[in-house]
Amino acid sequence: MLQAQAQEGAVRPLSDWNYEDIYEAGGIRADRLMDAEVFGENEEEIGSVENVLITRDNKIAAIIAQVGGFWDIGDTHVLVPWEEIELHEDGVMIPITEDNADEYGLFASDDYITEQNLSQIQQVDDDIDAGTGIWKLTDLLDDYAAVGEAIGYGYIDNILFSRDGEVQGVIVASDAAYGRGSYAYPFYGYGYGWAPGHSAYSLQYDEDEIGEMEPFDYERYESLLEE
Repeated sequence: MLQAQAQEGAVRPLSDWNYEDIYEAGGIRADRLMDAEVFGENEEEIGSVENVLITRDNKIAAIIAQVGGFWDIGDTHVLVPWEEIELHEDGVMIPITEDNADEYGLFASDDYITEQNLSQIQQVDDDIDAGTGIWKLTDLLDDYAAVGEAIGYGYIDNILFSRDGEVQGVIVASDAAYGRGSYAYPFYGYGYGWAPGHSAYSLQYDEDEIGEMEPFDYERYESLLEE
C-alpha cells in the first residue's frame, strides 16, 4: 500500500529547508543507534539495541534491547523508556540489572507494545506490533521513497534525530535515474497518509522540486554515537 496524499497540516517548501540547521545541531543517526552496544549501570557491556519505538509526533519513546546472555536469566529483550537512557560515544547506557530486568519486559506496559506472537518474541521486527500511535524504526528504514504520483525515487537510508530524540529528517538514497546520492528531507508521518506497514514513503514533493536538492554531507553532521 502506497502512502496516500497529505491529509492535514502544511508541507514545508523545500526552499525553506536548510541543511545548515541540521549540521549545526548535530544529533543521532538511526544507523548508529540500531545495533549500538548497550551498557549497564557499571558500564559493562550487556547487550545491543534491537529496535527503536517512536511516537506519532515523531519523538523517540523507547528502545528495545537484547541483554543478559551472561546472566542466569539468559538472553532477553527489554524495553527502556528514552528518558532513562544515557548516550555516549560507544553506545547507550540503561538502568538494567539482572535483578530488575523483569520490570523492563516488552509487555510490562501496553503503552508501547501490543502482544502478537509471544512464542517468538525474539523476532522483534516481525512478530511484535507497536502500540497505538507508536511505530518502530524498522517500519521506515529501507522502505521505498516516492515523489509526485508514486514515482520511485530511492529508499529511506537513514533517519536523523535531535539530541532530545525528535526526528530531524529522513535521508533518501536516490536511484541512479536521479544521479545517486544521499539527500535529507523533512519527515511527514501520521496525518500525512503514512502509517507503519506501507510499502513506500511519499516525500510529499514533486519530481521537479527534488531536483534542486544538494547531497547531504555526513562529515558535517556531528553524531552522538561513533561508528
